[in-house]
Amino acid sequence: MFNQTIVRVGIRYGVMSGIVCFALVALLYFVGYNPFGDMGRISYLPIPIFIFLAIRYYKKFIETELSFGKGLRVGLAVAFYSALSSAMLVLVLIYLVGPVILQNHITEMQALLEETREQQIQLLGEDAYKNVYNALENLTPSTQAADFFLWRLIVGSIFALVAAVFFRK
Repeated sequence: MFNQTIVRVGIRYGVMSGIVCFALVALLYFVGYNPFGDMGRISYLPIPIFIFLAIRYYKKFIETELSFGKGLRVGLAVAFYSALSSAMLVLVLIYLVGPVILQNHITEMQALLEETREQQIQLLGEDAYKNVYNALENLTPSTQAADFFLWRLIVGSIFALVAAVFFRK
């Protein structure tokens, strides 16, 4: 049931992917962009690359007759450790830089909500729009890191599924 080899490969490739994701976030911040806004989506790019590399490594050197289940477990392990390590590093970045990085993100998101107010109210309703707008004020570093973790885990899981289908025997 528990395969240490899958965990080791997941940690190796997942942490490398998390470090690259974090480096992209830090680069975006230091260049002057909001790393948690639309430009921050570029930090998702390393996840499918490292999932692909991990499953390929596992199939080539550990188990040449790779089943869908094992390929999926390798991909999910990479996605989990990638999301975890990048979220922890982003949390450290938020605390080191200070509240400025989070306040810039909140301001940008509120401005975006104001620009698309009519469409948001049609889509969500007046009460939900106000709740979302007010919830931005309560954004903390830990909730931002949890959001960062969750979205990278979801994206990684989708790519793990695709890569497992691709590499199955």
